[in-house]
Amino acid sequence: MSIWEKDSDKPNRLTQKNIELAEKTFGVTLPKSYLKVLKEQNGGYLKTDAVHVDFVNDDGEGFILFDSLYGIEPDEGILATEYLKEEWGITKDNIILIAGDGHSFTALDYEMNLASPEVIHIDTERDDVHKICDDFDSLMGLMFTLEDDDDE
Repeated sequence: MSIWEKDSDKPNRLTQKNIELAEKTFGVTLPKSYLKVLKEQNGGYLKTDAVHVDFVNDDGEGFILFDSLYGIEPDEGILATEYLKEEWGITKDNIILIAGDGHSFTALDYEMNLASPEVIHIDTERDDVHKICDDFDSLMGLMFTLEDDDDE
């Protein structure tokens, strides 16, 4: 089952060369499950728009917004991590930003385990970092679609 929004812009296909570039740049192996979804579509908007969490944040109680996922392209997607960290004042090391809008980001955190990164949420306005789950596979299981409360 695809996680990608059908009407999403179609990015360039994920190439082995770009995977190798990313892994060399960060000095890690990217999660197989992350690469699997990027091989279907190399980043873009998701069918879902939120992830269940157990911490308080500005998005809402019990969830964070999560409606897109970065792909892998030179100087774009996850390869813009260092630029985005500098731009938004993120000082945490050993992370790869996989989604976000500047005010908050979702990242793979390799600090504890270079083989299997945890997934974290970074709130740049509050300067908070919270663990979402143990791995990218678990993140996929936490994704859901918010119910629209508007009566319009």
